[in-house]
Amino acid sequence: MEDIQEMLLRCQKDAVPCVIATIIEVEGSAYRREGTRCLFMPDGQVIGIVSGGCIEEDLRMHADEVLKSGEPRRVRYDFRTGEDEEWGTGVGCNGAIALWLELFDPVGKPEEAEWIAGDMRNRLKATAPYEAATVIATSDAARMPPGTRWVRKAGAYDGRLGTDRKAGIVPDTIGDIQVELLVERISPRPELIIVGVGEDARLLCRLARMLQWRVTILYHKTEKASPERFPEADEIRLIPRLAFEQADVAGKYAVIMTHQLELDREAVRKMLSDEIAYLGLVGSRSRLERILQDLTAAQGPLEPHLLEKLYSPVGLDIGAETPQEIALSIMAEMTAHRRGRSGAPLRNRKGIPSASGFARASALKEESHV
Repeated sequence: MEDIQEMLLRCQKDAVPCVIATIIEVEGSAYRREGTRCLFMPDGQVIGIVSGGCIEEDLRMHADEVLKSGEPRRVRYDFRTGEDEEWGTGVGCNGAIALWLELFDPVGKPEEAEWIAGDMRNRLKATAPYEAATVIATSDAARMPPGTRWVRKAGAYDGRLGTDRKAGIVPDTIGDIQVELLVERISPRPELIIVGVGEDARLLCRLARMLQWRVTILYHKTEKASPERFPEADEIRLIPRLAFEQADVAGKYAVIMTHQLELDREAVRKMLSDEIAYLGLVGSRSRLERILQDLTAAQGPLEPHLLEKLYSPVGLDIGAETPQEIALSIMAEMTAHRRGRSGAPLRNRKGIPSASGFARASALKEESHV
């Protein structure tokens, strides 16, 4: 989303049109889901990805037509055909998707372009969830043209979109106008507080921003806590040494990586609360035990529900050794936590059986032919 917003701003500045392609419907399995977008530029550049690469070339031809005509269009691809048919060969999925293509033209249609750009800005700046609606089809294009946008409070479309979908097509009646809406549930970007200014903190900050988390570096005043050292950070917040109670942790993720026992202990003591979503601590299990012993001696044992929020050693067990791998394991664990997933291999959930299970199935099959 950030890449798309940046390119839209560049298009406005350079007076260059482009086409926005948005997935509006998915049936069965697909590489990406409803609400995913990409941009097609006049020079052939594509920003974003809506498939594994199997439809982009064909989609480009449709985008070229939208650039020429200025009229939006709906395009549908069905990958559930036979192996010898066009979309049934090697596409890597077994579903159907529909996309909506609309023109972004800061010269010919400046008001509409600013409307779209503003919508993208608001999504990235959101501090509370809401629902965004975009008109895809209409019975009266003069009064309510395709591309018309508005927002509603979170849950406004629950009765029609359902509660388990993040985006999808919803029919509606506005006055006497029949419309089809792409309704999208917009959530604030997840927020990460990094307590530390070492090289591993820099790498974690960089990776988190790449994954579009909002990142705050929280530390006391030191030459290392600077925008030059953390250019990807959204905020660098300087606090008095050990004053971790000043951190706003409500609903946020935090990772403590100071590598100093006193700082680690105080950060755990003051940041581990009912409000925080997740608190990770870099270090060995023995270091964690030492910190918990100190806290227990000072204030009694931590309540079980608070210990459930504390992850140490932090990260998934991927055998990480380098700082880059450690950052990857931490982000993987936080992503799994945020999505309510276990972090186990996808194969265990919906992929191929294990080797032992495959062997048992093969043996049973052979026995049935005896």
